[in-house]
Amino acid sequence: MNWRKHAFLLGHDLLGSDLRAHYREFLGLEKWTSARLAEVHQTRLATLLRHAVDTVPFYRDRVRRAELSAFPILRKDDVHVHFGEMMERSLLMEYRAPRRPRGYSWVEVKTGGSTGTPTVVIHDRDFRDWGRASRLYSQHLCGFPIGTPFFMLWGSMRDISEAKDSAQKRILNALLRVRPLNAFLMDEARMADYARKINRSSRMHLMAYVDAAEQLARFIEKSGMKMRPLKSVMACAGTVTEESRSIIGRVFGARVHNKYGSRECADMACECAAGGFHIYHTGVHLEIVDDRDQPVPAGTTGRILVTLLHNRRLPIIRYEIGDVGALKDGACPCGSPLPLLERVEGRISEFINSTDGAYVSPVYIRHLIGVVHNSGAIQKFQFVQHGSAQYSLAVQMDASCDDDAFRETATRIRCDLGKVLGPEAQLTVSRVADIPVSDSGKFLCVRNLHRSK
Repeated sequence: MNWRKHAFLLGHDLLGSDLRAHYREFLGLEKWTSARLAEVHQTRLATLLRHAVDTVPFYRDRVRRAELSAFPILRKDDVHVHFGEMMERSLLMEYRAPRRPRGYSWVEVKTGGSTGTPTVVIHDRDFRDWGRASRLYSQHLCGFPIGTPFFMLWGSMRDISEAKDSAQKRILNALLRVRPLNAFLMDEARMADYARKINRSSRMHLMAYVDAAEQLARFIEKSGMKMRPLKSVMACAGTVTEESRSIIGRVFGARVHNKYGSRECADMACECAAGGFHIYHTGVHLEIVDDRDQPVPAGTTGRILVTLLHNRRLPIIRYEIGDVGALKDGACPCGSPLPLLERVEGRISEFINSTDGAYVSPVYIRHLIGVVHNSGAIQKFQFVQHGSAQYSLAVQMDASCDDDAFRETATRIRCDLGKVLGPEAQLTVSRVADIPVSDSGKFLCVRNLHRSK
């Protein structure tokens, strides 16, 4: 074991975390038989369902038998409306207490709101550890396990606010040998700098938002820069299309690995070097259903429902995450018993351009508005680019939020958006009673109408 991996896992041991045990199980999966995997999966699923029916009011009031098909589909609105009912009583008491439990415990997680409406869930201790292990295993599948140096083209609000990373963050990056590149600041000068840094380094791997990696690749190809080949690019936080896979792979000379996950559900699947899109079956159960909520055969596209097997204190069962995809029959040539996804089509958020033509990630906009500046009063929002310098932001606020509080929030959002949109940006921020879906029935919280003209 390299010393960095040892130090990283030891630090979690000292916290009281079971990360090491979960990660060891992930690595051991490659030697499991399909029968053993199926038995463990079914046992964990049955235990979760029984626990939910016995101890969680939301399910106790709605489910008569502890079978998956008897559980209702859990939609994001259900989580918003019935948040307290979805917790074990002991967790609800801790959540409502003036002070949170000391030591290593559960954590509240807020999504960036890819639909425009952020979702809040609780990750209990066991799921926090499994989720961390799932992310480490994704790196393993992509060829850069713990301690292998890699670039990370990811969002950083700190760079935009000119704040310094915490000492803990700097130590963690050093242990994991992460070289961060900010996906929230990607004008041409910075993208040229990112390309030079990659070329000058000996690092052979890149983890990136898929839309940011694609934009960087397009800039490099257009500029005529020559890149030294990498071994792998892990594409995250978006839909990996054939077009994006092609240009990223071509420019960086690397295998592109599609990784599927979310803030509320952690990593759920990732492609290995042999091309199999492996579902992390020891901790997640995925269903694909049609518009009538009925399961569809492998290869058929449908809505993805997620059941988390380790989050027992706030069970997430048959959760409609908002993505579409398809399962795949058969086994991967790598020999892993894990079942396979054929594809995840997901939502395709539209990227924004600043007034000088620079790329602005929709992930940044979702995170800034839905997480950073959302104390809980923002229920829904939609950011639209109308022209080369014309933008609008419609915000649906909680009724308890008065106009002064809205104006303060709008001012802070306008200030941070101005840093990436440019000083010439003309941004209108308005409070609205409702934000309707489009004629197609879909809702995108970030849209670029100017680019589609």
